[in-house]
Amino acid sequence: MSEPIPLFPGTRVDPARFADAQHRRFTGMRLRIGRSGIAHRVAWVPWLDELTLPAPACHQGWSGLGAAGEITPADGPVTCRKCLRLGGEPDDPAQHPLFALPEPH
Repeated sequence: MSEPIPLFPGTRVDPARFADAQHRRFTGMRLRIGRSGIAHRVAWVPWLDELTLPAPACHQGWSGLGAAGEITPADGPVTCRKCLRLGGEPDDPAQHPLFALPEPH
């Protein structure tokens, strides 16, 4: 009997080396998700064992581990409104709200 042909042949990745490479790429940087122009603050989230991977500090959703370019390092300032607020910084005036909120009474 023959072996089945794998539909998605993959290469094995050493988790420790991958996490280390991500740390080198994102330490001291901000990150962008996909093609977005928004720069997020980097948070380090648990992955496997004691290893961590970068993620948006504001918990913005995205898919993947960063290995296929889902997130990229950015060296400009943080422009995500939620990341700025979480860091106690004023909003970026260049990022406009999606809709106007009612004024408090």
